[in-house]
Amino acid sequence: MSPATTDSAVIHEDQGVDSDWESVPSSGASDTDGSELDEDKSIAAPPLLPIAHSNASTTDRLCDVCKHLNLSPNRFVVLPSDNETRSKPHDPNINMGTVKDIRSKSYCPFCRLVLVALGGKEVPDEEDGKDVSVVMSWSTDGIRPDVNQPWNHIPQIRTLNPYAQKGKGDYLGSRRLNLFPEITLLANDSPTDLKAFFVRPIRDDSIDFNVVRNWLSLCKRYHGESCNKTKLLNHKITDPPSEIPSFRLIDVNSNCLVLGPPHCQYAALSYVWGKKADFLRTLSDTVNELEKPGALLRPEFYDRIPPTIRDAMQVVREIELQYLWVDCLCIVQDDETGSKADAIAKMDLVYGGAFVTIMAASAIDANAGLPGVRPGTRGERQPIEEIMPGFRLAFKPKYQDYIKDVVYYTRAWTFQEQQFTSRSLVFIGGQVVFNCGQADQWREDVVCEDKRIVSKQLKAPEINDIGNFEGLLQSYSDLSLTYESDIYNAFAGLSRYFQSELKTNLCHGMPSLYFDWFLLWYPLHEQRRRKLAPSWSWSGWIGQSWPRMWDWYTRRIDKIHGAQRTRTWIIWYHRLAHNSTKCVPILPPKKNKKDRESKTRSQARNFYGGRVRDRFPFDCSKTLPSDRTLNGAPEYYKDTLHPTPGSGFLQFWTVSVMLSIKPAKTVAKVGPANRPPRLGIFGRDSERELGTLYLTSEWCAIDGKVGGTHEFILLCEGREERAENQRYDEEPGWKYMIMLIEWHGDWAERVSIGCIDRHELNETLGDGPVWKEIILA
Repeated sequence: MSPATTDSAVIHEDQGVDSDWESVPSSGASDTDGSELDEDKSIAAPPLLPIAHSNASTTDRLCDVCKHLNLSPNRFVVLPSDNETRSKPHDPNINMGTVKDIRSKSYCPFCRLVLVALGGKEVPDEEDGKDVSVVMSWSTDGIRPDVNQPWNHIPQIRTLNPYAQKGKGDYLGSRRLNLFPEITLLANDSPTDLKAFFVRPIRDDSIDFNVVRNWLSLCKRYHGESCNKTKLLNHKITDPPSEIPSFRLIDVNSNCLVLGPPHCQYAALSYVWGKKADFLRTLSDTVNELEKPGALLRPEFYDRIPPTIRDAMQVVREIELQYLWVDCLCIVQDDETGSKADAIAKMDLVYGGAFVTIMAASAIDANAGLPGVRPGTRGERQPIEEIMPGFRLAFKPKYQDYIKDVVYYTRAWTFQEQQFTSRSLVFIGGQVVFNCGQADQWREDVVCEDKRIVSKQLKAPEINDIGNFEGLLQSYSDLSLTYESDIYNAFAGLSRYFQSELKTNLCHGMPSLYFDWFLLWYPLHEQRRRKLAPSWSWSGWIGQSWPRMWDWYTRRIDKIHGAQRTRTWIIWYHRLAHNSTKCVPILPPKKNKKDRESKTRSQARNFYGGRVRDRFPFDCSKTLPSDRTLNGAPEYYKDTLHPTPGSGFLQFWTVSVMLSIKPAKTVAKVGPANRPPRLGIFGRDSERELGTLYLTSEWCAIDGKVGGTHEFILLCEGREERAENQRYDEEPGWKYMIMLIEWHGDWAERVSIGCIDRHELNETLGDGPVWKEIILA
């Protein structure tokens, strides 16, 4: 049954649907609004489809709980005159009962929809011995009222937001459940001209690419150049073919490989290869054949192209582009030292220069395909329930709801591809979702063709923010690699971003210009060693690392650089090669005439150019590395992120102290449930805890590790907690940041990071603090 009020963008359920619909005015800017937005009527809205399927049964009826909700289409629209509703919802939280009860009422369409919205079969009946119950509240979606905006008087939509709790008021935050689920009205049944933000029916069998083309057109028209920039880079990448030698593309019209024409528009595919990657790849002895027109249609090649790549080629045709970049075909895979290495190092240019990135987010491997590209491949049914004739409600999923179940978002290679894309078509959950610099997921199943949505401005990231860089390292370190030797290769594009924005090289993944404080990362979860990368870097550990300068000091990069001039003392040297005794400074110190002529320590400059101060009551004048040979030292993965890579072994002088470790006396702050074991640091007074540190379970399990005396080295000054009122440098709380190390013959490895108060050096065990040369592997 169709609603009485319709607009030109809506067709009745008894009408046919022409997929080649014509552009019509946006329903959010109709003549009856009186809105200033009415002047532009070029936003096209596709006609609303009839529902392709129905869950309705002759035995369906609302249960007693749902009857008392008094649901109706009018309750899902906030009218301009309803000022009270704009400021607060009509209803308090609604108790829907236990999951067991809701699940037992399979005859109730709204109960079914609530369970689907929460997570379906993933919603537990019990948690920790307590019944799980469902509570629901109303909220207003879309553009919030603002008296200064011309659309203030335009109606808003309302949503019902269910959430699960165990016991009474204990929110159930399981990662298996959907993220902030929303239930709202089907756009076909809207009682007003308002359609934006409501759910629209989608085809059961395949994607309507007219909708997708319209998104791209709206982005180009309304967002302009702002969406030609990537998430990270504040400039447009204009011509990758001129910067990457042998930059090849798939010509989807000629079905062959071609050298990328200058300034061409192309799409890039981001996908997971899978463990059995036995599909077609371009090799030195096949590249010439693959460049012949029609080559990709020849059986010996076509039959080996995996479905995900075939589908991506079809998507490119559907969105009316000609070229597609796919790594396995556009890079000559056995050219290890030539074009392949150069392309891997410039993934920022490949994905940043693409007009759009096709993300195979739901595909477990290259053979999974893109859902909805071919008829019958959607795989997901749209969650719509008929509450009564002419009144249907639907769950509005977010693509993030499906992330928990897919491999794509756990992979290191795809992470940097996501970061550098400017526009993306994300294939996930049986749908395609469009993202760009100004659009936060335009979906097939939600009406977004409305100027209030299309013109939405997303906030640009702050440039002078160390958190942007720390966050990238934190996220990347938690991702998986099929080959551990790719730990640097899969970060190469991001490394170029670090170099351009921080104005420094990376040394085994650590920015040289901020070296001391980036060393202070600690594990968020249990970790294990990546044996062929240095222990002092996040790259040497499998598991999430948290660099946290923004948390204990400030986000401002300029402030951090200045603080390191006064809070550090180590002169860092890097052993140049595995079998060499030569060392080079990680960050060559700036020298001027005064430095060359200075003869006293107080006049000398430290690693960051600050004046050296006498911090310790003993001779600390030795800073140059001695000539030392290492026997049996491991050879680490080559640091492909650095133009002149070193061995991964640091050599430097600093203060060494002996301290004991045993179970902590203080209570840990609330944090992740699976964080590593937390132990206390003790000195001469074995009852007074000087500090704490987190250790791996494996290290603690080795006989004699806990309760014994161990060597620590002082790294720099730092803080455990952020100063109040942003008085970072004046407020007390600065401590010596220390690293627990473990020797393996001639070299040591990092075990963990902790801290002690600066006046606690006299509390150390043995002979007290000493100035010592360290080789850190």
